[in-house]
Amino acid sequence: EVLKFLFARLIYNDALITIFAFGGIYAKEVFDFTFNDIFLFGIILNVTAGIGAFLLGFLDDIVGGKKTIQISNVGLILACILAVSAPSINEFMIDSKTIFWIAGILIGICSGPNQAASRSLMGRLTPVNKENEFYGFFAFSGKATAFIGPLLISTTVALTGSLQIGLAIVTILFIFGFLLLRNVNEKAGIIAANRISKKDT
Repeated sequence: EVLKFLFARLIYNDALITIFAFGGIYAKEVFDFTFNDIFLFGIILNVTAGIGAFLLGFLDDIVGGKKTIQISNVGLILACILAVSAPSINEFMIDSKTIFWIAGILIGICSGPNQAASRSLMGRLTPVNKENEFYGFFAFSGKATAFIGPLLISTTVALTGSLQIGLAIVTILFIFGFLLLRNVNEKAGIIAANRISKKDT
């Protein structure tokens, strides 16, 4: 279960890292954000991430880490779809830049609990006295393939000339990570971790 979880996290966390890396570029090139706009955007992302982590932390205690991560993944998928489609829906009552701001706030709200619940779930799946080893794998899964998202975006943009299509790749990564995480049996993993802990003690 730990391996399945870490593989899923490898995908959706890479998508999240890619959003943070390319969000400012997308905002500037597609929506003509100024430096001050991007600076404010970054502040709002961080503030909303903290708020989201705090609020959904209560949900984590009730429904568990896996469901909390999945809820945040759904929110991130919706935010990416909004950001990708925003330039094309400017003819409605709300303008495209406002839609992008909404998408950015949603990313912030969901990114905090996504990361926090991932650590929480890892803690539940980790046997006592094995924290260093397991969290070492956890950290490795978050960095080993951090180049994949940026590589996919840059390659896609180079081939198509469209940042919108490039960002759509990130949406696909989130969906893929969501589907992979569905295969993780959180209860079975916790039972196994507790069994190993009892043997060691």
